[in-house]
Amino acid sequence: MDDCTKVLVYGSFDGFARSTDSSLLISVVLDGGEKVEIPEEFIVSADQMVNKYKIKLKDVIARIEKFDLATKAVWINEILNELGSEYGAFKYKAGYEQGKFDGAMEHEKVTIPQFVADYIDFKKTYDFQVYGAMRAIEDHYDKRVQEWFYKGNIETFARAWLDGYTVEKEPKYTVKFKATKQYLSNDEIGLHFDPSFRSNFTKSDLEKLGLSWVFDCEGMEVEKVGK
Repeated sequence: MDDCTKVLVYGSFDGFARSTDSSLLISVVLDGGEKVEIPEEFIVSADQMVNKYKIKLKDVIARIEKFDLATKAVWINEILNELGSEYGAFKYKAGYEQGKFDGAMEHEKVTIPQFVADYIDFKKTYDFQVYGAMRAIEDHYDKRVQEWFYKGNIETFARAWLDGYTVEKEPKYTVKFKATKQYLSNDEIGLHFDPSFRSNFTKSDLEKLGLSWVFDCEGMEVEKVGK
C-alpha cells in the first residue's frame, strides 16, 4: 500500500474529546478494541457510506421511478451514455441473470401492450440491444411507448426484452354510424360502412386507421364485443 493511499477505519462511536487547540475530536473504539481520537471532519457515519459492490439494480430503478418524466429521461440517457454500448448491454444482462431484478428469472413472462411489443420487435429486427432500445424510446413516433415506459415500467421493459413477454389482449369494438345504422367494415374492398357486415376493431386498430375520434363522437355508436 502506498503512503498516500486513502483508507477507511471501522469502529464504534465512543463520545467526544478536545484536542490541544480545542478542536472537536470523535472517540472511536476500533473493532480490535483499541481507542482512537479522530478529527470530526474525517468521520462519516457508516449508514452514509455506499458499498458499490452491494448496490442492486432494483435500488437504482426504485430511485429513478420517483423522478418526474423529464428527470427520468435525463437519468436514463446519462446512465446509458456513461455505460457505453457493450458494457451497458453486458451489465443489464448480468444484473438480470444474477437476480438483481428480484428473481425475475423465476417469474412468469411480463405482460405488455401491443404497441410496446411492436417497438421491441422492431428494434430487435435491427439488432438493437436493450440499452439502445431504451435510449431511442424518446425519438419513437408512437409516443404511447414513451409514456408507458416512464410510467413505472422501466424494469418491465427490460424483463420483456431479456426474458420474453405476453401481449395484453385488447378489447374489440364495433363501430356503427347512427344516422344510417351501418357498421364500419374493413375487408378486401377496404374501409367502408356496410348495412349487414361488421368488423371488430381494437382501439389500436382504430388509432392506426386515424379513427380514434369515434369514441368521442355522438354520431357514432361504439360497442364492446364480448365481456
